[in-house]
Amino acid sequence: MKVLLTYFKRVKNIKDLIHIKRWQWWTGGCVAAVLFAAYLLFLYTQLDSAFHKQDDFAPTRIYTDIIRLRLGQPRGYIYKRLKDLSYDVQAVERRLTFVLREITYPTYLLPQNHPTIEWQGKPVTLEFDGASDTSKLLTIKSAENSEIPDLYLEPELVTALSRTTSGSAKGEIRDYLKFQDIPAQVWQSIISIEDQHFLDHNGLDPRGFARAIWVNLKTLSFAQGGSTLTQQLVKNLMARRTKNVFKKINELFLALLLEARYDKEKILERYLNEVYLGQVGTYEIHGVSEGAKHFFGKTVQELNLGETALMAGLIRGPGFYSPYRHLDRATKRQQLVLQKMVETRQIAPEEMDEAVHQPIRLVPPTVATNRAPYFTDYVKAELIRQLKDRMAESEISDAGFRVYTTLDLYLNTLAQKSVTEGLSQLERRLGIPVVSFSGLEGALASVEHGTGYIRALVGGRDYVRSNFNRILNMKRQVGSTFKPIVYLAALKNGWGPGTPVLDAPWKLTYDRGKQFWEPKNYDPEFRGWITMREALIHSINTVASRIGTLVGLDAVIENAKMLGIESEILKVPSLSLGITELSPIELLRVYSVLANAGQADELTVIRAITQEDGAGYARFVYHPKAVMDAGFAAWMTTLLKDVFKEGTARSASAWGFNRPAAGKTGTTSHHRDAWFAGYTPQWTTVVWVGLDQGSGMDEKGVAKFKLTGAGSALPIWSEYMRKVHENEDLKDFGDVEPAFQQLVDVAIDKKSGRRATMGCPGDQVVHEKYLKGYEPTSEDCAAAYPIWEKESDRPDIH
Repeated sequence: MKVLLTYFKRVKNIKDLIHIKRWQWWTGGCVAAVLFAAYLLFLYTQLDSAFHKQDDFAPTRIYTDIIRLRLGQPRGYIYKRLKDLSYDVQAVERRLTFVLREITYPTYLLPQNHPTIEWQGKPVTLEFDGASDTSKLLTIKSAENSEIPDLYLEPELVTALSRTTSGSAKGEIRDYLKFQDIPAQVWQSIISIEDQHFLDHNGLDPRGFARAIWVNLKTLSFAQGGSTLTQQLVKNLMARRTKNVFKKINELFLALLLEARYDKEKILERYLNEVYLGQVGTYEIHGVSEGAKHFFGKTVQELNLGETALMAGLIRGPGFYSPYRHLDRATKRQQLVLQKMVETRQIAPEEMDEAVHQPIRLVPPTVATNRAPYFTDYVKAELIRQLKDRMAESEISDAGFRVYTTLDLYLNTLAQKSVTEGLSQLERRLGIPVVSFSGLEGALASVEHGTGYIRALVGGRDYVRSNFNRILNMKRQVGSTFKPIVYLAALKNGWGPGTPVLDAPWKLTYDRGKQFWEPKNYDPEFRGWITMREALIHSINTVASRIGTLVGLDAVIENAKMLGIESEILKVPSLSLGITELSPIELLRVYSVLANAGQADELTVIRAITQEDGAGYARFVYHPKAVMDAGFAAWMTTLLKDVFKEGTARSASAWGFNRPAAGKTGTTSHHRDAWFAGYTPQWTTVVWVGLDQGSGMDEKGVAKFKLTGAGSALPIWSEYMRKVHENEDLKDFGDVEPAFQQLVDVAIDKKSGRRATMGCPGDQVVHEKYLKGYEPTSEDCAAAYPIWEKESDRPDIH
């Protein structure tokens, strides 16, 4: 070999080749043939190994909840939801018409015996009071003209979890089927369009090869492939997507070797399970089984001829012929496939005509990006927690589960927009330059408290910029949002909203005189004697700390645990002012119990888990139980409603929110964290705005700009809740909860806290709501505010 190479180095031009001896040509040719044969053998070893590898992989997919369409919703909203699910909607004047898809999700996600089950696969007409986007839905009719007040659409696919199996080189979704399990019309349609002579050739189709060479020579390109199915299989198994002459020659020889080793049925089986049909996010779709599920939501055995032909037509260019992006191209290609099937006598012309007119009903396309990444993070964490006794964490992503969540993608998008834009507006109000990095972050969690379903979770202003999920991984001091727990303990211990309390400086000495604590108000001014209701709605620290001390921290902690707080609660004097560190979900749980008349169960983001074939795996049902008396929940709600009327949340109306609501602001020391937790009869939402650790603070840990619950978190909460309720009927708490009938109006002498006597001066009388059985029984019209009967009854006041 060395001698041969040395000789060829002396060849300078074409004339020198003439003088090369015949034995030297023969020797060089033999050496080249041996080297090429060795190279082919090496490639064939790889090919044979790939041929025998039947790697099934179906990632765990995460879906939204079912989507409810109901009377009164605006046309623009409904039309968008239908188009997001890729429905073929016919819009004519005041009507929208579409065919409701077959149900492939668990029917128990629907209300029991709901008409949606009977209407599946049938035409539906929606009639509005006009043709504009703001027109309201008036009727929902079936083809038989029966009417229902609401209708459910299938869940949307949000994302597929990343594969975690070690050694996985690329993301692929595949489900391997044996040849006998694949309908004949599937492989017949593919052969007709891709390789009509597959059953006759030995891996190379001379006619197709010659035609491809002629076309490529004319166009001076690789416009025509000429590849047989066997050559395509080689290319797919060897992961060779580029067009290169040397590689094409390799594929040709490897195809011949493959045909010599295996029969046609085995090669065709492997091809049908390997063929590339498109992209699902970061995953490649391989095989006709996954293609049928991805495009039509069916098993391959359920495909009709039109669907089969459309899928076969994708092989030449899955992106170019994508029915989601280019339906016209896809249908023209489908017709060509059917025409080829007629020419090859796979079907009759009548069958082609019937298939052409079969409606194309695609399932919703999978998006390339995760549309709810913070929510998905939380779902993954819940899957790990819920399934820890059944499988390892590393197995969950590869399990092929279909996880049906509580997510409302529309609301989650509103939540993300409210947080992102709200923080940008806050920066402008604080005078922070746009070009600078303020470090401001936000989080929002929203639950439909009547069901316990968390509908929206946002863990930051931008997942791309920061994927740290503050819903999942953050605990912060909650400030004054903790105070309702303190006041609830007081109500249970005989205090009332009309009880007089003193807003004045005071100091608590404890630990046998070794320590002392002196609470401060946000506002340096003191109000003197006020009612307990006023103290709560204006968030007076000196009063909350007094009440916590007098009622007892044990009672406060007991109520906190009752309302669902699981984090450690330190028994320290400042507990009443919210030094406890909680996650947004824990705070959401507390306020949802108050909103839900004292009923509670674990808030959830998962409704059901099924296996890839639809078989049930797990189901999560909301079973609320009473953790506190409904009357006390209603009583606390009336107090928290006044926070919006005249308290720290009164600016909500300026931010566009004007509905009956109850809630509480929260601001922590050093102004690093700002909260707002609030609820309406339908929804409970918590918003946090703050600074990440070490961000936007000076060397002493004090925020460089002041964040407050009212000025930072409330605007975001108001914007989100305004949008959430746009299509909701206006309801007050008493309209939906009977416990509010247990509340009575009582005229209170504000100096004594007892019932006011007849003739008591008007400026000394306040009208307060009391829970029946807890209202004052005695009357008074005191001349002065109370004094402590003995020094031990009060904290040390200076």
